[in-house]
Amino acid sequence: MIDNNMVRHRIPADGAVLNVFELPAPPNSPVMLFVHGYRANAHWWDEVVTAFAGDYRIIVPEFSGMGQSSWRDSYDQCQGARDLIAVIKALDLMIDVAVAHSWGGHQTAVVCRDYPERIRQLILLDSFFMVGPDQDIPAGAAIGNTRVYVNKDEAILRFRTSPRQPIPERRRAALAASSLCEVEGGWSWAYDPKLPLLDPSDDDEALLKALYMPCDFILAGQGGVVSHERAQATAELSRCRSLIVFDDAHHHLMLECPERLADCVRDLILD
Repeated sequence: MIDNNMVRHRIPADGAVLNVFELPAPPNSPVMLFVHGYRANAHWWDEVVTAFAGDYRIIVPEFSGMGQSSWRDSYDQCQGARDLIAVIKALDLMIDVAVAHSWGGHQTAVVCRDYPERIRQLILLDSFFMVGPDQDIPAGAAIGNTRVYVNKDEAILRFRTSPRQPIPERRRAALAASSLCEVEGGWSWAYDPKLPLLDPSDDDEALLKALYMPCDFILAGQGGVVSHERAQATAELSRCRSLIVFDDAHHHLMLECPERLADCVRDLILD
């Protein structure tokens, strides 16, 4: 469980300040990096990181404009990658395995291409890359939810992921409570509503071909974000060791089946 009792770092990055959670481990323990998706936060990983506690030094950053990191005046399509690089350099990390979800996987792939000596292994979770035979881009909200709720309980009740999917109620409510921030007039979601609409890159094929560390891809079969054909193309271009399909899972796998996901990740980690 990620909470404020963990070690917290506040790391400057191009004018913003990034919030980073760390779960320490004994000296010389391997390092795991968990990377969340767009308009999400570190708490997406709450029930996954516990499976690796004690065996790994666990680092869970929050991108600028999301979670408890500060906001920017503007963002470009590779800002997340620069945020991750700032964290890696500030904490002098040599990462044994990076586990990255959705848009966070794309940003982590950029880091792997530009700093291959810093990340030994990459596991992508339902991450969209503009490759493959189908070119349909999944629909997403053009802007964030700017609503302010006077009542925190009402906000928690209304919380849904994007895309929507089944999540056990206890887990949904806990994530909702962790994803709120207090603002003038009440409560709102902990991300910058000015975060731009995602613009998939035409350079993704070259990006994937430039990855030379061991990679694996886990596809959410019912996710609606990445088709099986696109996942196959992504895996082939990045020379993934495996393409694993959770046939019955939706996009936010860590919220729906965290134990199963943790077991799968553990099986994929290099010795």
